[in-house]
Amino acid sequence: MSRKGFYAQVRALQADVEQLQPMLSGGVGAAWYVRTYNGSDTANDGRSWDSAYKTMAKAISMAQTGDTIYFRGKVTEEIVGSNLKFDITIVGCLSQHHADQPGSGATAVDYGAAVWQSPGSPAGPLMTVRGRGWKFFNILFDVPTAYAAVKLQRNALSGLSEYDAGHSGFYGCDFRNGLYGIEDDGGCYNVDVIGCTFETLDASASAAAIRNTSTSVANPRRWKIRDNFFQSDSSTEGNERHIVSALVGSLIRDNVFGTVKGTGKYVDLTGGSGNVVAENILGGAYDTGDYVAGTDDLWLQNAVAVKAVTAPDGLTLAVPGAP
Repeated sequence: MSRKGFYAQVRALQADVEQLQPMLSGGVGAAWYVRTYNGSDTANDGRSWDSAYKTMAKAISMAQTGDTIYFRGKVTEEIVGSNLKFDITIVGCLSQHHADQPGSGATAVDYGAAVWQSPGSPAGPLMTVRGRGWKFFNILFDVPTAYAAVKLQRNALSGLSEYDAGHSGFYGCDFRNGLYGIEDDGGCYNVDVIGCTFETLDASASAAAIRNTSTSVANPRRWKIRDNFFQSDSSTEGNERHIVSALVGSLIRDNVFGTVKGTGKYVDLTGGSGNVVAENILGGAYDTGDYVAGTDDLWLQNAVAVKAVTAPDGLTLAVPGAP
């Protein structure tokens, strides 16, 4: 590589870091640290790696609006976040591999992991978000069989009783196993899902990588689902369905949607409207058997694996209609 090319890459990396930094800390909050393998909730103050907490629950209880939590190791907790804390950011600081490698059994260590999974008997989502602006970076979520990895909640109440997980975000996370990767319950606004991987979601009829389970308050609106990889069905990998949500005014762009495990639809936006679905790689047949648009959606320039009348030469010329 030439010196000119090297410096161009350095400048591009610096620009990426500068763009990412405000999302990590917001520039206003304190930093908290969790080391699950040798931290302490009682002897440490959680303010550095050397004095890190042991559990995510302790760090979340201490964090205030605008704070950032950095963790290393394997979190095995189910947590319900406060609806009165906003813009909490949680960052996995090491790689996304199974935490028992390279050790095994009683000698296993999790020094190199950034993993979040259920305790021995799952009773709910790994993380339930009830406040605005919570963000998750670089975390491997080992999703519980009957629940979501992260559940975003919104209710119809107000004041101190209001739940609203809008303006949340997921960046560079990996969702494996379980019922839902991300569940929207109530209709949250302005949620980012960017650069994530979804694979091996549970093969029950209702399972999906991203799923809206209730529009009791509103339809989920203005989501940006970009640059994600929805694993193709191969051996134990793949999703039962990819996206099932009544999205409104949302963007689904530059994703790879592999083949699904079951016979369910790949992307189902029934009940939604006004979305833009563009420049994705679609692994199913481009018809309403695999893809269902919302009302007045705009679907364009998607590349399809299975050509149909509406997609000659793999170019989207028409929007899939409702079944």
